[in-house]
Amino acid sequence: MTTELSDSLVQTWVTGWARTHGYEVRDEGDVHSARLGPDSDEWEYVIFDPEETELRKLTSAVNKSPARLLTVIAEPDSDIMGTKEVDGLELISDEEKLMVVDMSTQDVEDPITPETYTTSREDFDGWVLFTVHQGENVAARGRMAVVEDYVILDRIYTSPDYRRQGLGTFVTRALLAIAHEHDVAWGLLVATADGQELYEYLGWTHLGDVHVFGAPDAADRRRPSHSQIDEEISQ
Repeated sequence: MTTELSDSLVQTWVTGWARTHGYEVRDEGDVHSARLGPDSDEWEYVIFDPEETELRKLTSAVNKSPARLLTVIAEPDSDIMGTKEVDGLELISDEEKLMVVDMSTQDVEDPITPETYTTSREDFDGWVLFTVHQGENVAARGRMAVVEDYVILDRIYTSPDYRRQGLGTFVTRALLAIAHEHDVAWGLLVATADGQELYEYLGWTHLGDVHVFGAPDAADRRRPSHSQIDEEISQ
């Protein structure tokens, strides 16, 4: 089985990613927008490998507010991926990768919980939160949403005191096992630079690069990655 990077695939990822964050999503043609907060100006515009005219139209909208972001997803050899500045917008992040996995290669059974740890699962409207505990501490956590025949993984994070114990691998496999409760064919996620090696080890493939642009006077860079740590990890 194979899958290709496309506008439809990017839209699928945006839908699942936004759902696990509670973001509002709007799809207008090839532009997929997520409102990042209650402030109506706090929008992120996501687009797949845009033509110059469409890109300039988007940069005009983003430049209206320092709270807005422009995210471009494309294949590594696309011309846009060599751009450091677009009509006044600066490149904020260029290390993330959109990755995909064939779900037929992933385990259906739940992974064995490591000794001394317990787990919990919470089902919300359209997404699932999976947490690893040690006593009262949250050791690791991850989220997933199913969109048609895709599962989107997001916010897989291990607390610093619990790293290098295989919990990231455990959470990823547990989320994929949960996803198998649905008729899913593919997994999608955006990996940080630190996470790419882990996902490649687990069978994921690099599908496209993710570049984020923002206004140069933006006071708040807000998010170093789309897989930001869970704000509630310490609770």
